[in-house]
Amino acid sequence: MNLKSALTIVALLSVLIVFSSSPARCEKTMYLNVCQELVNQARAYEARANYHNQMCKAYMLHIENLAKLAKNSATSQAMDSFFSQYDQNRELESKFRELYRQASEEAKRCMKSAE
Repeated sequence: MNLKSALTIVALLSVLIVFSSSPARCEKTMYLNVCQELVNQARAYEARANYHNQMCKAYMLHIENLAKLAKNSATSQAMDSFFSQYDQNRELESKFRELYRQASEEAKRCMKSAE
């Protein structure tokens, strides 16, 4: 076998090795993209839960300020409205915290299986 034939065989083998590993890398990249989407979704849920927590704090301040005022039907209605909105935001916060927990656990499992 001459040198030209040996180099051609080595080059062909190198090309085959490089191109045969490409789908595996592509598959892992796609898998990591899915994991990243789960992480992003978890962060979005956390941000929404934090937003509803801040809204609850604001409603509580309104309720405390109304409690200092004279009692009449208008303040009672306003307090009832704020309590209702407070309860709704607490419920949404707890739902988003649960979704955050689920999405972050799924993202952790995804990252472990990608390794």
